[in-house]
Amino acid sequence: MPEVSICLPLYNGEKYLRRAIESVLAQTFTNFELLIADDCSTDSSSKIAAEYAARDHRVKAWTNKQNLGHYPNYNACLKAASGKYIKLFAQDDIFKPEMLQQMVAAFEKNPGITVVSCARVWVDGDERPIPACNEVARKLTQPYLTDTRMTGSQAIEETLKEQINWLGEPVCQMFLGTAISAGFDESFNQIGDLDLVYQALQSGDLYFVAAPLCLFRRHSESWTIHNLAKLGTYLDWIFLGAKYSRYLEQIGISQEEYCLHFIKNWIRDLECEFNCAKKLGVAERARVLQDLCGKVKPFSLFTAGRNPAHELKALSAMGLLQSAILEHELRLVHGEIASLSNGDYSVATAEPMIPIRSGIADALSSIRQTLQERDKEIASLKTTLKEMGESTSWKVTEPLRKLNSRPRKSL
Repeated sequence: MPEVSICLPLYNGEKYLRRAIESVLAQTFTNFELLIADDCSTDSSSKIAAEYAARDHRVKAWTNKQNLGHYPNYNACLKAASGKYIKLFAQDDIFKPEMLQQMVAAFEKNPGITVVSCARVWVDGDERPIPACNEVARKLTQPYLTDTRMTGSQAIEETLKEQINWLGEPVCQMFLGTAISAGFDESFNQIGDLDLVYQALQSGDLYFVAAPLCLFRRHSESWTIHNLAKLGTYLDWIFLGAKYSRYLEQIGISQEEYCLHFIKNWIRDLECEFNCAKKLGVAERARVLQDLCGKVKPFSLFTAGRNPAHELKALSAMGLLQSAILEHELRLVHGEIASLSNGDYSVATAEPMIPIRSGIADALSSIRQTLQERDKEIASLKTTLKEMGESTSWKVTEPLRKLNSRPRKSL
């Protein structure tokens, strides 16, 4: 029986799959099984997986009878696992050769832990390192500089309080198999892996290995990036907070504070997307709304059966979109006023990226007119002064002005 079961859910991953599998087969710890569940891929993923299964008896690959989806497919892998320890994996990530050996050693040397996590290196599609350029990125990739053990409660409370998932992605986690017997909660759209860690931490501690033992690939085709625009991804964090609300109570964070923090972040993220667009008309805003609704028409969420959950999703999407649009409008207005105050009218006369509300537009027009009149008066005054300085009378009376400007002696 293998000591470690590596679970790899697969869907259309042909581009990076060989590199991922080769990183597993290159491990210094060899007592493992690699379980590959292909979720009805339409590319050559299943053929690649079958090729490795025929080559190495530790690789077991199969294709599901029907497409299950991401977390159900993970659960299919977990059901087939027979190892004492469960190592999660993703089709585009990479293990360093010593990863399994160091994680198993952490379990064996530290009784009572149920999760081992490690530092990781972000890389792009070509495996070039992506540097951690700010404090949040450093926290995500290297939360601790030395090996660290903490209680499960402490790990959960810290991540909820900071609202940053520094516990990591599946590629950097190994679990005690008995601690995750319930598998993934399939209600989640994006952060089901964080919920799985929370599940394991109910019965044990977390051990963090400071060495970067894996590479996490960040690229436009990844499953993570694909899900970021969906409203369901945003609502995952609210669901997670509700599920583990007792930890919020222990650290003194109210439900309202927790929710408002994420709403603010979501609006900021949407506004940033708008800010990157060259033009944001009705069609572009409609696309964002459709993405937030899960790429469906908003009316489809208001069925004859009146599903409150679906209706909430649509209303939340509309509310988030409108808030982001308003914040974007205000930033545009601020930028135009700043340009006008510097005398740069090129920005002010350009077509705005989105139609500005009539009240704001009127106020901006008034400010623009006032600034233009001010600049005209200043220009006129400069012309008058220049003409005066060049006139004959001004030059003739210059000695007299100098005489009058001399300080007078007191009597």
